[in-house]
Amino acid sequence: MQIGKTKVNFSKYKGKEVAIVRGEIVASGSSSRVVFEIAKKIFPKVANKDIVLLSVPKERATIYITPK
Repeated sequence: MQIGKTKVNFSKYKGKEVAIVRGEIVASGSSSRVVFEIAKKIFPKVANKDIVLLSVPKERATIYITPK
């Protein structure tokens, strides 16, 4: 089984919180709570556990998301 790689450009989200649903950034902002609520409004049928919240560092970093 091959694990797929998703490459996301986080450069415009430096220093912000982001919500990711199905491999796509769907919301960004300064608060995890607000970002989560926006993602939930866009995808009301998606389970809470399927919304990934990330705090994007201001500096260059590598982020790994491993499947469960």
